[in-house]
Formats: sequence, structure tokens, C-alpha cells
Amino acid sequence: MIYTKMTRYCAYQERSKAEVRQKLRLLGADSGTAETVMHRLEEEGYIDEARFAGAYVRGKFRINGWGRLKIKNGLRAKGVDEKLIAEALREELNEDLYLERLREILSAKGMQTALWRGFEPELVRAEVKNENPDRS
Repeated sequence: MIYTKMTRYCAYQERSKAEVRQKLRLLGADSGTAETVMHRLEEEGYIDEARFAGAYVRGKFRINGWGRLKIKNGLRAKGVDEKLIAEALREELNEDLYLERLREILSAKGMQTALWRGFEPELVRAEVKNENPDRS
């Protein structure tokens, strides 16, 4: 019964291991059952932390317009390993598109919004300086 619920839960959208463990606790699974279900879900491809990280990076960048810092913090909050975070950011973010998105945000909403969305402060400052060469 719990396994079936969890396959549906994981098939609906990509989930991190931490999210799946939390859901198992909410369903009242004891630690032994939870680990058995987790192992089976991983074996059958319902859970893949690298795939989750990639989907998270793509979605948060393309849909929400988040920068690397905010995406990284979101993945950390989901319990994703630092190596997987770095790999997902490297593989999923195209540098040209990243800079283009930053420029769009800067021209439409300004520096504070770019920083709030998690773009690197030094990159934001460099782009602002490039746009306005008279500023120091």
C-alpha cells in the first residue's frame, strides 16, 4: 500500500530523497519499511537524485528566473549532495542564456531584483558596469 502511494508520488514529479523520506514519515512508515521502500524506488528509477537536481535547476532557471545562488540554496534545502548540485548547475545552465536572463532582469527590474533572485553579486555588478560605462 505505501509502496504504491510512493510510486505515484514519485511519478507525478521528480522528488529528492529527503522529500520521499518525509512523505514516508507522514504516511506512518517505520524506519525499516521506509528504507525498503526507498531502496526499491531507487532501484526501479522512481528516485534519482541527479535527475531531480537537473530538473530543479532547469525549472527554477527557466520558469522562475532564479540565479545560481538561489538554485544552489534551494537544492541544499532539499538535501541534495554538493557534488550533484555543482554537476547539475554546470550541465543545465548555459552561460550565454544565463547572462541573457540576467540582462533582461537588470533592464526590466533592476539590480536588487537580480540579487534577490540569486544572481552572483560580482556578476550583477559587472553587468551593471558594462551597461553604464560612466558609472564607477
